[in-house]
Amino acid sequence: MSLKSPMKTAPPLNAALAWTSLGLQWMEMMAASSHVIARRTRRNHSAAQWYRMGSEKMEAAVASGNAMTRQMIGFPLHDPMAMWGAWARVLASGVAPYRARAVRNARSTARRP
Repeated sequence: MSLKSPMKTAPPLNAALAWTSLGLQWMEMMAASSHVIARRTRRNHSAAQWYRMGSEKMEAAVASGNAMTRQMIGFPLHDPMAMWGAWARVLASGVAPYRARAVRNARSTARRP
């Protein structure tokens, strides 16, 4: 027997946690990006390296758009509180590909001298 919540709307805590998680992911991405940008601007790059860096950004943009589209498919339209939390999840799914690449690049540049 499952217990159902007497509330028909999503609890405000769910939405607050979703937005807090998004904020933490955003901060992690910004911190990692600052290390990568500082490291990469000090070096000379070949045309192939510039192309690879640009391609990486385009791949992240496509992955971000796909992830956000998948989240939008089940978007709740009936409940404002559920919608508030859903928007945070949509944005978090869009940030995830960029954050993953930024963190990965920060780790790989930290290992290099």
